[in-house]
Amino acid sequence: MASLVAVWFSGLRINDVRLGMVHVDQLDTTDVILRLLSRRRADIIFLSGASFAGFNIVDCRRLHNVLHIPMIIVSRDKPNNVSVKRALKKHFPDWKTRWRLVRELGRIHVFAPKPCEQPLYFEAVGISAANAKTVIRAYSTTSRVPEPIRVAGILAKGLALAGNELRFH
Repeated sequence: MASLVAVWFSGLRINDVRLGMVHVDQLDTTDVILRLLSRRRADIIFLSGASFAGFNIVDCRRLHNVLHIPMIIVSRDKPNNVSVKRALKKHFPDWKTRWRLVRELGRIHVFAPKPCEQPLYFEAVGISAANAKTVIRAYSTTSRVPEPIRVAGILAKGLALAGNELRFH
């Protein structure tokens, strides 16, 4: 199992945090995200890549169709879809389903939200690339990575270091 952290922002302030658990190399991330977002409104969804817990690939089209919320899938490094497809074919009998989820993300865009930093790579679902760039730039205040992704990553790493144990005092 691996942690999946959802962070809601109001402007640039953290408004809420929720935690879900996903299975390594399964296909339950989409359902976990839907549960995390239940009874909660969002204007946009940022994802740090389309795959969590190994090759637990998010069905971004399904999420968008169910939630009607635009999504921006951000990667620090350029996705290597040739290697991804090769790995899927080698390790998963359902590789065609997983590969379809990757392909449905559409075109990979490159964009540097901060002029002096390396670019980010992103896919946009339910939002134009131009509007996605505007949103990415607005949330990239501390670094080139949008704050919701940066904060969720920090929280997820902290949970992993703590052995996924939550203690409330």
